[in-house]
Amino acid sequence: MRSLSPTSPRLVWHGRDGRIELSGRVFDNWVAKSANLLVDELDAADGTVVAVDLPVHWKSLALVFACWQVGAVVVLPDGDGVPGPSVGTSADADIVLTSWAGVEVDPPRLLACVALGSLALRWDGPLPRGAVDFAAEVRSHGDVFLDAADGRASAPLVRAPGRELTAVDLAGMVALPGGHDQAAAVAEPPTLLLAPGVGLLRTLAAAAAVWERDGALVLVEEGVTVTDTMLSGEKVTDRMGA
Repeated sequence: MRSLSPTSPRLVWHGRDGRIELSGRVFDNWVAKSANLLVDELDAADGTVVAVDLPVHWKSLALVFACWQVGAVVVLPDGDGVPGPSVGTSADADIVLTSWAGVEVDPPRLLACVALGSLALRWDGPLPRGAVDFAAEVRSHGDVFLDAADGRASAPLVRAPGRELTAVDLAGMVALPGGHDQAAAVAEPPTLLLAPGVGLLRTLAAAAAVWERDGALVLVEEGVTVTDTMLSGEKVTDRMGA
């Protein structure tokens, strides 16, 4: 994303608090900053298990891709990544990332609280004892992550109840038009809009498929209406429903 059309939009968020557009370079910066935070503040490393208690959001994608950059395995609370405060009780997680108030974990597990307001500078309310405030800390970390894990095709990226998914498994979850047509892939990078209600697991698979084609992903928060103006303004080529 830094080297190929780095200023082109890669991730667009339509939330109740407005529209956010992230270019390839900006998204890559957020992933790198988040990866550095995971390592520096939460001791994440290759093989660390991270429970992700977050809804579909641009920050969630940055954090999950940061986990993969570090080499961590992401645990989703159910088969499609629907968040809830119970994920904090995941017994095998080394780190818990949550946007819910009131979640606490017992040592040696570590907790990061993620304020989802696009312009939020800190967690809103009392921070649980020992927790890291993602919004307050992430901007101070470096824009480049220098110790990326060696990716193995057989390594699990996501753990959901009853299954583990590798990069190959994720790639097989979403089929884009022209996905096997190299001429189409070069001529027209897709812009895929995910309707509200699509879970985090399918969102991650869609992101991987779209970005492999150098395209853009448009996410819409629950409660925001998808309009013809939005579709035309974002130049949407494909849509995925819940």
